[in-house]
Amino acid sequence: MIRLRPAALLAALVLAATGCQAGGADGDPPDPVLDVEATSDIDYVALGDSFSAGPFIGTMRTDPQGCARSRSNYPAFLAEWLDVASYTDVTCSAATTADLYAPMTMFDGNTTGPQLDAVSADTDLVTLGMGGNDFGIYDTLIDCQEGPAATCPVERLRADARKVADHIERAVRRIRRAAPEAWVLVVGYPDILPTEGSCAAVGVPADVLGPVAEVAGLLNDSLQRGAAAAGASYVDMEAVSEGHDVCAKGRAWVNGPRLRVGVAAPFHPKLNGMRAVAAEVYRQVTGEEPEVTEYAEPDPDVVVLNEQPEAGG
Repeated sequence: MIRLRPAALLAALVLAATGCQAGGADGDPPDPVLDVEATSDIDYVALGDSFSAGPFIGTMRTDPQGCARSRSNYPAFLAEWLDVASYTDVTCSAATTADLYAPMTMFDGNTTGPQLDAVSADTDLVTLGMGGNDFGIYDTLIDCQEGPAATCPVERLRADARKVADHIERAVRRIRRAAPEAWVLVVGYPDILPTEGSCAAVGVPADVLGPVAEVAGLLNDSLQRGAAAAGASYVDMEAVSEGHDVCAKGRAWVNGPRLRVGVAAPFHPKLNGMRAVAAEVYRQVTGEEPEVTEYAEPDPDVVVLNEQPEAGG
């Protein structure tokens, strides 16, 4: 989370050879995969916070500018690789799950509409990547990294991280009401910090990082529980990103503590990290490996531009 504050889908699904049925709103997530030959009928909507929006990665979209949304975030890669019929990205840096349902004041002071407004009965595929800004979790985690270990409210953070599950369950159920036939995927957060030890790129000792990494793990557990409770699929980026945290040097998928315009916000995914998330989502929805591209270039004709925001907070 950035520190500044801080249907055709059913026709495109191929059931597994066992003949299993897709889960309902209260059942298990569907096991079938998306037929890549039929994705040109898919209307895709991306919802999320800065880990989905991709602040400062390459060129920013200006619809609206205050969301710091990259043209090369994982939703853009996914839209290109799936060759969707339409692609609507309303991810916004600093968003909480509350911003799914109500207008959000962005960094520039302007207001953008509720993210769920982008979802309709015509929506076939939804990715949801948020929860870390709820209860100020990520803001507090950053404060923990900057101060002595004794001042980090670890117990409160643990409790807040667990409570995010209810927020995600509610979000998925609201998405399902708006788009009853959509396949909803909750995308987890990648490893940002090492689970053991520390490094110069972080600049704080291991005894400070330990509780921070623990809370990040609890947050992902919460996302997974919320997704399962509402019948959504879960994309486990924590497992996939092991060994690609900020201390991994050339293998790191995330930026260090310094803002690098064109690269990434502090402790946020870089271009290779966004590409990795898109690849994992693609594998889960198609059962195949994507034809990976260096940059995200979805067909301009399928990109839905968002309305300009209202002035004022």
